Amino acid sequence: MTSTAVTGQDAALRIRYLEYAVPALSFGGALIAILFWLTNAQVEVWVTILGCVFASWVLAYLAWIRPKKDIVALSTPIYSIVFIAIPPDLFSAVILELLYAVSLTILLVRLKTRFGEAKAGNDDGKLLAEPLKSYVDRTQNTLAGISDEAAHSSSIVFVRFAESNYTEAAERSATAIRELDGTADVAALVRAFGIIREQALLLEESKPKPENFLSFSPEDAPLLAKPVPLSTEGEARYYAVLDDALLLVYAAAWNRAEKDRDHLLLSQPFAQKLMVQ
Repeated sequence: MTSTAVTGQDAALRIRYLEYAVPALSFGGALIAILFWLTNAQVEVWVTILGCVFASWVLAYLAWIRPKKDIVALSTPIYSIVFIAIPPDLFSAVILELLYAVSLTILLVRLKTRFGEAKAGNDDGKLLAEPLKSYVDRTQNTLAGISDEAAHSSSIVFVRFAESNYTEAAERSATAIRELDGTADVAALVRAFGIIREQALLLEESKPKPENFLSFSPEDAPLLAKPVPLSTEGEARYYAVLDDALLLVYAAAWNRAEKDRDHLLLSQPFAQKLMVQ
């Protein structure tokens, strides 16, 4: 499985650069205008205004990608066009650009403090929804020691099981168990892969539920999405154990295999169903 998804860290860095660009472009254009004015250079006024125009569009984009929309910031490109439509003389342009640059910077600060974190690349479709998100966040630091290979195997196991490709899910579960050999504090995850492998093979062969089947240990309960009551017996416990195993594998994949998140997002509806059923 390959993925071209931009990591969360790269996206955050790109957003930060865009935020820096707002004052840099607006004040930069104003400084160029001041330089032209002081040197009596012959230049079209609209050229010096372009910095504020570009800064306005950057600010509008930063407003657009936030969960809450700031109408004032979104409308700044309209005001920047006024500069182009009715260009003043160079001295007046300098004053207006300085005032406009200050206004854009204030709007940027307001945007960051009042309208939530930006999500690059239309990330509404790149996020986990509740209640899955809370569970994945809760397990974020617990399995931090697993290798990149084991994390990638976690992604493949979950996605293949969600696709009803039980043979490959079982085979990759066995691979993941080998990849986790010698890794500390991953007993629950190893058990999860064992549970998935056992049940995937039975599903592939259309065999009935066995009398005895693999399950989690009581000490695994803090890691499970919905710990199975010990009083639960038979078929209900059998499928509840599988749900927990799949969700634990999903959490490991999401937290440790960022390059696979596009595939995991496509399988999110299946994971959400496991959370609530």
